[in-house]
Amino acid sequence: MFAKNDEEKRSRLWKTVMTVSTVLIIIIAAFFVIKLFTSNPLEGTWIHEDSGLILTIQGEDTVSIEWPEEFDGAKVKVPMECSVNKDMKILTLSTQESDIQKAAKDVGESVSQSDIQAAAESLQGNYDYSIEQKQLILTEREYGEQLIFQKR
Repeated sequence: MFAKNDEEKRSRLWKTVMTVSTVLIIIIAAFFVIKLFTSNPLEGTWIHEDSGLILTIQGEDTVSIEWPEEFDGAKVKVPMECSVNKDMKILTLSTQESDIQKAAKDVGESVSQSDIQAAAESLQGNYDYSIEQKQLILTEREYGEQLIFQKR
């Protein structure tokens, strides 16, 4: 096909193809190894088994919490700040007053700001986390209460 009768050209072409393929394989493998060690293991959407609470973790510092069944059908979504300590497996959740006010404004008058604040504050704190298959277990560090989520 290429360089039909010229063995030297075929050999050079084969070496070039093998070199390019090897370099591509090494680059792709390095990408996945780096991503494995630097990405957030909690990233994704998690649903609480009992209450329907939905945690959407994006990146290293943003969590969106949604209570679909808590507020009489009103869709309340509160952004929270989080920090993940991968070495000690600790998740810290906190919220700002401005985020609660914005969530209350988005919902309207169907849900009071104090109800949203109480719900958000109930989740603030430090949690030990463990992930087994597609299940996230958050254990409150102070009292030991567990929240079990399934990955969507």
